[in-house]
Amino acid sequence: MKRYKYILILVMALLLFWSCSSTKNDIANNSKTNQFIQLKELIASRSFKFKAETAYPVQTYDMMQVTNALLRNTGNTAGRISLMGNDDYITIKGDSVQAELAYFGERRMGFNTDPQDIGVHFEGKPKTYDVIENTKKKTFNIEFETRWKTEQYDVTLLVYPSKNATVFISSTNRTSIRYDGKIEKLEETDKTPKQVAQ
Repeated sequence: MKRYKYILILVMALLLFWSCSSTKNDIANNSKTNQFIQLKELIASRSFKFKAETAYPVQTYDMMQVTNALLRNTGNTAGRISLMGNDDYITIKGDSVQAELAYFGERRMGFNTDPQDIGVHFEGKPKTYDVIENTKKKTFNIEFETRWKTEQYDVTLLVYPSKNATVFISSTNRTSIRYDGKIEKLEETDKTPKQVAQ
């Protein structure tokens, strides 16, 4: 009889533990679902800004040699450069995009008449704009193509429910680069992209 009491208490304790852990999982899943719904609304509004925090340039041998020498004792490396304190961004507002991003890498070809114009810059209406929703991973892929002056940019923005985001930019004239950062709702005071005829 005593033995049955111990077994009964053990079974009840296990059931209680199991129900508590499933409740924690349900709360975590609900929180993630709510974040995903909020993110979906933000992406659908087409009024948000990506703020870059870190740049990850593609490393070629020459790039590594120069960058390591320049970045010595700064806390950065040739493969990871902090952009904290800079205003590096991509803005999406309505049917327009605008970007001002620091660029670290090699120009492959092309002629740039303005030596001050060394970053990634574009503004205006993109040639294509696609949003791909991954409900299983609860992420969004935003892909667009745009052109600025003589340069064609292919941009992929991968956004997570936590509003962390990764941007991949490939260009006709430069080596590719990746940026990590966050997205946020575009405030009315933020710079609005201009409609530019190209």
